[in-house]
Amino acid sequence: RVLRARQFSEDAGPMSHPIRPESYISMDNFYTGTVYIKGAEVIRMYQTILTPEGFNKGMKLYFECHDGSAVTCDDFLAAMADANNVDLTQFALWY
Repeated sequence: RVLRARQFSEDAGPMSHPIRPESYISMDNFYTGTVYIKGAEVIRMYQTILTPEGFNKGMKLYFECHDGSAVTCDDFLAAMADANNVDLTQFALWY
């Protein structure tokens, strides 16, 4: 409900952007509540698609490979895909 009540109105306005935009003018206007809410929803979708057990396998691999490193959304997706032996290419197109 929070996502619907808040997010849809923000996505209809000038601050609308995906969690991984192609470009940005300034980083100080990038990290809004919108990004955090959308990011949490993307994480929830991974868990739904992969099951809680598969998601946990992906998280374990992700931390083994990237703990303490700067990472990207693609690094997270790769860990989830590799740990579960699935192709998440279509999911990546969504965000």
